[in-house]
Amino acid sequence: MITTRFNLLMASVKRVFFLMGLALLSQPLQAIPNSVFTSVNDQESELNGSEISGPLLASSLWAEGGELPGEWQAEASVMGTRSTYLKARPQVFGLDALLVRALHRDDRLEEVQVTFSDAGSFFGYFNPQPPAGLDRKEQIAYLRAQLVEKEEAFQESFNENREKLSATLEKLSKRPKEVSRGRTRSLRAEMTEYPQGDLMIRVIAAPYRLIRLSITREGKVPRSWLDSAQANLTESERLSQLKSKVTKSELGDVSLGEIPVVPQGYRPYCGLNTLTMVGRYLGLHLDEDWLAVAGKFQNTGSAAGSQMLGLYQSVAKEAGFAMTRSSSYDHSAVRRSLAEGMPVIVWRRWSRERDHEHRRVSSEIARGNETTFSQSASSAYPDESAPLHASVIIGYNDERKEILFLESWAGQARARRMPVSEIDATAYLTFCFHP
Repeated sequence: MITTRFNLLMASVKRVFFLMGLALLSQPLQAIPNSVFTSVNDQESELNGSEISGPLLASSLWAEGGELPGEWQAEASVMGTRSTYLKARPQVFGLDALLVRALHRDDRLEEVQVTFSDAGSFFGYFNPQPPAGLDRKEQIAYLRAQLVEKEEAFQESFNENREKLSATLEKLSKRPKEVSRGRTRSLRAEMTEYPQGDLMIRVIAAPYRLIRLSITREGKVPRSWLDSAQANLTESERLSQLKSKVTKSELGDVSLGEIPVVPQGYRPYCGLNTLTMVGRYLGLHLDEDWLAVAGKFQNTGSAAGSQMLGLYQSVAKEAGFAMTRSSSYDHSAVRRSLAEGMPVIVWRRWSRERDHEHRRVSSEIARGNETTFSQSASSAYPDESAPLHASVIIGYNDERKEILFLESWAGQARARRMPVSEIDATAYLTFCFHP
């Protein structure tokens, strides 16, 4: 959810650790519910610890109407598809699975993804508490030692999973080859492909970040992350489709529908999850875990050192659109993007008090009650010392002089409201997507 400033251009590893240490010592980090992993980890399922690679490779599963084993929960999907995740922690090819996802088109299974190693969920918000009595230098040294210990544990697990998975798949298929997916260089995923009967198994092993296996029907790997149905449309048809999602309510809210909310959980991924939400809305089968790899996130439990700005441009390009970045808020530009049916991402300064006020007003309006913001003066807005947070703007109300926005926090699928004057005063970067 909340991060300190995205320290994008760190001069050295020492500087990264120093700033990270200061941030962790000063930021009031809150325990953010991780709706996906909590649901998976806490679920009592007969599949927990059970091997399910056999059922996943069964030809009957991939026929029309084939049923997946266990209980599945719906999640944010690209238009025209249905995405779910398994509410269990089974084994696949003898390895413990962190998360199993399935992608359906109509009534037919199109892909199963299995994640075995993920640095984002392993490190979360890295927030150890130094012992009392340490000076600043000693605190930074303590944090560095704790991080090194945690990173070594992840690397050991990562290497073990990679070696075991490779050995198992090489026994199943004697003809592996290297393939890739993604038109944009930074989003391109290098994969090892293992034919298995009428199916194809592909593995992404991004060094010390992510190990993911994908099972699909046999065929060429898609060149782009863009959905196949979207790729078959002309640019005019796609733009018309997006514009058709713009609606206006009786209250005067002009907003976009069907924006998929992707909960970020207890990870410093607000900038990634909001980008994932926009990407899926524009037809890209991307997720925050691969975006963390593409954005060169470090295993530090923070967004420090990542390459976020270039990543945003790459996602827009992969979707076939453009993206304009501004260091201020331009309401006219935001309205133009929304009129084209395209959401806007804003990095803004955040405060708990204003967050409560956004929720209060939004809830009252949703219940049909008349209300206004109790404090709209700029003195009530978070200043430059406040932490940064990323949100998705999906609408506006000219009469009320408000914007409507979504958060990547768990359970926040309903749009919130904020005065235009507030977003204008607190916006740090604004990303407008457009044709």
